[in-house]
Amino acid sequence: MKIKPSLQNAYDLKSPDDNVELYSAWAETYDNNFIEDMKYKLHFSVAEEFVLKGGNGLILDVGAGTGALAQALLQRAKFSIEATDISKEMLKVADSKRIYQRSFLSDLTKKIPVDNSSYDGVVSSGTFTHGHVGPSALDELVRVTKAGGLVTISVNEKHWIALDFESEIDRLNKYIRNYTLKKISIYGEESTHDHKDDKAIILTIKV
Repeated sequence: MKIKPSLQNAYDLKSPDDNVELYSAWAETYDNNFIEDMKYKLHFSVAEEFVLKGGNGLILDVGAGTGALAQALLQRAKFSIEATDISKEMLKVADSKRIYQRSFLSDLTKKIPVDNSSYDGVVSSGTFTHGHVGPSALDELVRVTKAGGLVTISVNEKHWIALDFESEIDRLNKYIRNYTLKKISIYGEESTHDHKDDKAIILTIKV
């Protein structure tokens, strides 16, 4: 049985294969069917926080999807951005926008196929939701970031609490300089769907 594109099904993802199936089917309509219709604004908040904290240089957009976060970043400052995602169909849509230096496939439950300290910054919006990507993936994001660089990601608040992301950050403390947390709304005030009041934590790590 195929997984149909919907916000609830995205929240219910349990495995990398489920993720690939859902987003492969959603890729062509994601920008209109989800971002616009659902009044999604999380990517703007992540981009704003990354810029305010001084993010710059070569950036990796993790779980890049169709490129919404990169577009939000480029509205605020000049960046060189690379994209990685588990769905080749989503990356195909993102590549058509010509906003990335390059794109490549990766699964965040495994090793990202790049060397240590490859990027000045790492960003992610909407990847750490309720699915298969948990706090253990933070280690990889820190690994690929240069010393002095920033990691700015969003994590659904319920996912953050249920999987105890703060314990993973405590474990990483000896590898990072500091971190900040900020709670924000995922959707705009005009949203009317069942998840309209959902919150996210924006985590920014100084490596």
